[in-house]
Order: sequence, then C-alpha cells, then structure tokens
Amino acid sequence: MKLYIPAVLAATLLAALTACGSGGSADSPTSGASEATSATPTAKPPKVVPDVAGKPYPDASKALTSMGFRTTVPIGPDGKKWVTLNPGNDVLAVSSDPGAGVSTTEESARINVNRSEEDQRSMNIAANEAAMLKSRYTYKCGSYDASAPTLRSHQEVWTSKYYAGSATCSVEIDRKHPSTKQPLFASEQALIDLIASKGGDVSLPTATVGKIMLMCAKISPDFPDQFVARMDWRRADIEGALSVCPDAPHAGVLREALTAVKVFDGTKVVGKDMEPGTYRTKPGVKDCYWSRNTGGGGTIANDFVGFAPDGVTVTVYPGEGFESQRCGTWTKIG
Repeated sequence: MKLYIPAVLAATLLAALTACGSGGSADSPTSGASEATSATPTAKPPKVVPDVAGKPYPDASKALTSMGFRTTVPIGPDGKKWVTLNPGNDVLAVSSDPGAGVSTTEESARINVNRSEEDQRSMNIAANEAAMLKSRYTYKCGSYDASAPTLRSHQEVWTSKYYAGSATCSVEIDRKHPSTKQPLFASEQALIDLIASKGGDVSLPTATVGKIMLMCAKISPDFPDQFVARMDWRRADIEGALSVCPDAPHAGVLREALTAVKVFDGTKVVGKDMEPGTYRTKPGVKDCYWSRNTGGGGTIANDFVGFAPDGVTVTVYPGEGFESQRCGTWTKIG
C-alpha cells in the first residue's frame, strides 16, 4: 500500500498536466487569427474634391482642408512650384489635382494658381517701390516765401497756390539735390531708358529724374516758346514727363510743345533748317524784322513790323533763305 498510493497520484498529476498542455496548444491558432484581424487597416471612405476654381488661394486651401485633404505647395502657370512665397488673396486658384467633383481616397490635393512665384516676387518688389516712391520726392515752391510748405508730390503742387503764375519750384530726391548721384528704382530706370531711346541726354540719370519730376509738377508760362540748344533732348524729356504724369493739368501744353514745329530768330535755309509752310509769331510782337531771300541772296519779300497785336504771319518755300530779328518764336500753323 505504501508504494501504490504515490504511483496513483503520479499518474493523476501527469494526466492533468498533459490535459493542460493540450488545451493551451489548441487555443493558439484562434489567438493568432484575432491578432491578424486587428492589424488590417480600415478602408477610408472616398472624399469628393470641391470646386476651388476662381477662389483666392487661402480660401481654396481651406476648402480642400475642410474636406479632409492635405494641400501641397501650389503650382504656377509656368509649371513651377511656389517654394519661398506664400500666395495671398490676390492669387487665384485655377484648378486642383485631383480635379473638382472627383471622388478619391487620396490624402493630398494640389492647387494650380494663376500666377507664378517669380511674377509674384516682381509684383512685391514693385509694390514696395511704389510705397517708397510716395515719399521719395519733395517739392518747394516760391523762392521768396519763407512759409512755403514742403509738398510731397507733383499732385500736391497742382493743388497749391504756387501752381498758377510764375513761382518756381525745386525738387529733392530722398532729401538730396537731384545732382547727387543715387541708385535708381526700377520705375526710374525705365524712365531713363525711355528718354535715352528717344535721343535724350541721360548722362546724369538722377538729375534727369529730378528734371522730369519738376516738369510734371509745374512748367513756366512760356514753356512752349522756350528755346534750348538741343531741342531733340527737350522733346525726349517731354515724352518722359508725359509717361510719368499724363494727367497733369498742363499735359496739353507738353503735348503741344512736343508736336509743334517752331523756329527762332536767326537765319535758316527752308527745307534744311526749317520746314516749308506758314508760320506765325506770338501776338503783340514788336520791332520784328523778317526777310525771305533767294539762294543767291536776293530779297523775295521782307517787312519791318513795329507792333502786331495778332502776330506776324509768313509763308516760306523750299530752297529759300529766311531771316528774322526780334520776332521771337515762329510756330508753324500750316
């Protein structure tokens, strides 16, 4: 009996252990299947791409984000990505990729915009320059008026009491005299390039800019009849001024001076130094002498005018010589 009881217990324990081991092994496949099922991702439902065409870029980006899309960097019409600038409200969406109305499981969407990053950069520079130009030029008018204010634009000169009459004005560029050489803004360089293309003098660019700004602010009453040594330079300056201030109150006078044919006292060969045609002096001319001559020096016609309230009129023809003294400016009228 002493040997039998332990043997029975041992057999019982062995059977129990075998049963436990067998039960644990049977459960393993079920556990593995459960783990495999939990590792499989749940498919996301498709999203419909909203129509963003015509929207400012920030609004277009928000519209896509609200639908669960992540927006990538925009693409300009040149096919290049915007990599350094962030499009603002003035940049419009043209389309998206995926396109509007597409049902997709894509997580990101791209916006195509109507402006390239390079164009936007140029526009930003131009806008900054425009803001700086508003305070770049200052004017003083009335040489003998100690109380004369500083005027901040040629438009302010137009509305000041100094615009009418003979008061003269001066201009400073960034608080410096125009004779002081300074770096030019892009718009100023464009002005210089225009004047140069018209045959003007641009040897001192900053001074030329100052001269044009003064021409936009105010011109003297006798401007159309002023004589300068290089009338071609003067015409180039006038064209430059009209490009800057075409709305000036005196723009009509500038255009007249640009297109009018004028000659001044002296001796001329018609067809070489002056155009053939009919010319008239200013009204009220006094002590005016004129003479039309043949190629050999003979007098065709002449006159000495003591006073002409309406001005003096003369018609000259090709090949003639024309001489005038104390007559002032002759303007071609026909």
